[in-house]
Amino acid sequence: MYLPSTHTTEVNKLRYELFCARRGEVESSQLPPCEDCLFMHALRANYQAAIWRRSLQSQPFVANPTDCGWMTDEDGKLAVNWMRGSPAPDAVMQLLSCKCVRSCELPKCTCLSNGLKCTDMCRLQTCQNKAIEEEPVAQQSDSESDVDDIEED
Repeated sequence: MYLPSTHTTEVNKLRYELFCARRGEVESSQLPPCEDCLFMHALRANYQAAIWRRSLQSQPFVANPTDCGWMTDEDGKLAVNWMRGSPAPDAVMQLLSCKCVRSCELPKCTCLSNGLKCTDMCRLQTCQNKAIEEEPVAQQSDSESDVDDIEED
């Protein structure tokens, strides 16, 4: 579908072949989606087709969209769930960086434009787009949590 002259049947291998053929000088938008993104897209397309197929029924069954490639955002609105896993291994993600000077803003920030958080490798260290590191929370014993529950009442 993406390159008829190839015998590659796996989309991830095809992405790699196309990337290598262009010697790495290619934008991610010029490559086919990875297998995970393609699967999620197929789920969303199938969901939409099912709604259209049942559109003339008086009480059609409509599946939960969060089971079909969608998720709910902080406001409770539907948003596209692009992939189930990480876009790359954590070791690779830590090597990504932007070269923002004053602030990380679209469209200049490559981290933001790719939907990623800024890393320690980025030039600007006081960025609002950096991931918030959570401090470890001390474990409470069951008796301590029971006391907290009683005090709240």
